[in-house]
Amino acid sequence: MVNGHIKKVFFLLMFPVFVLVCCISACQSSEAQSTGDRTDDVVAYESVLICRGDTLWTIAEANLDQPTEAEIREFVREIAELNDVSPAHIHAGNYLLIPRYKV
Repeated sequence: MVNGHIKKVFFLLMFPVFVLVCCISACQSSEAQSTGDRTDDVVAYESVLICRGDTLWTIAEANLDQPTEAEIREFVREIAELNDVSPAHIHAGNYLLIPRYKV
């Protein structure tokens, strides 16, 4: 009974995220073709929990491999646009979608 309840709660929480990712992916693909952004290289989106003290900068930095300041700045912009948030207005306990790119 507990496993069934956990599965149901997990499905109810993850299904809207899946739908959102699909919608964002479709929108981002059409934008990428017109803007020339690297969004067309996105292979997946990851949901990341915002913890106390996190900023878009620290989240972007933690999700890039040996980034330069310019790369972090660009990734912050991408995350902010993807999630329709301002870098100054993220809150602990919320989730952000983080794009994952082809390597």
